[in-house]
Amino acid sequence: MNVFISYGSKDEDFAELVKMKLEKESFQVWKDTVQIGIGIDWRNEIDRGLLNCDVVIVLLNHASALSPYVTYEWAFALGNGKTIIPILTEECEIHPRIEVLQYLDFKDQKRPWDILIERIKKIKQTSQRLKVSDLTVDELEKLISGSKMLANENAKSEGREIQDEDIVDVANRIVSAKSIFETQPTKNNIILWIDDNPDNNVYERQAMEVIGFKFDLALSTAEALGKLRKNQYIAIISDMGRVEGPKEGYALLKEVRKKDKTIPYFIYARSNALEHKVEAQERGAQGSTNSPTELMELVTAYVQPTHLHK
Repeated sequence: MNVFISYGSKDEDFAELVKMKLEKESFQVWKDTVQIGIGIDWRNEIDRGLLNCDVVIVLLNHASALSPYVTYEWAFALGNGKTIIPILTEECEIHPRIEVLQYLDFKDQKRPWDILIERIKKIKQTSQRLKVSDLTVDELEKLISGSKMLANENAKSEGREIQDEDIVDVANRIVSAKSIFETQPTKNNIILWIDDNPDNNVYERQAMEVIGFKFDLALSTAEALGKLRKNQYIAIISDMGRVEGPKEGYALLKEVRKKDKTIPYFIYARSNALEHKVEAQERGAQGSTNSPTELMELVTAYVQPTHLHK
């Protein structure tokens, strides 16, 4: 059983204690200060650690609940079908997407270590991924073309040539996300995507259509607001700069949040810088990225299919 520990800097010592407790039970534990060496691309190593784990323990306090790093880790894990065990180390506001999970209260001195260890032992090591044979011909065609495109974009962002295993990895992520999404019945699976050049996102939409999402497109802020007044959507994806202005993605976000505080809102733009991710969250977005696979996984992790937004 492989366990990944997600935590903020405030919990460094406690994370090490958790690691020691679990290793005594013969669990394999992934912790960034141990697994990431000097000169290694930390983001790729964290992704690999999350993909190779069975369970993700999230240490939650006020700081870590707001941390874009911690949020990325549990959202990425959820998007890939991993089991999440939140551990509360102090009172804080828990994100709605993981608040529904059964957390363990470690605020007091009498910490329920036995319950934590027993819960990990009981987690079945079963894959939630669907078989490719379960896909329709149309879904399979979209899976192939979407996987190639997304894998190519990921490789380009890392400054390297695309490899066959990149395509396989993306295809697995798409199919895994489909499995996660299909466990949550919904009457509404439509995402509003705003971009004045929608042809730039054809393959991203194809990949996400395999998961089960459908799309309504808008070319401007005004058109998007008009659609939002008339229709219900499960999430919103917006580019940043449009003809209206260089930060029109934020302008739309501001208008959306006046009427709806909860609908997941994602910025899909050119930048993947941490400061832009933080700014997007501070303005009320659930995420900001230039990575097509990260966008796919964030959307899958954050949406709550049983809840309609209007």
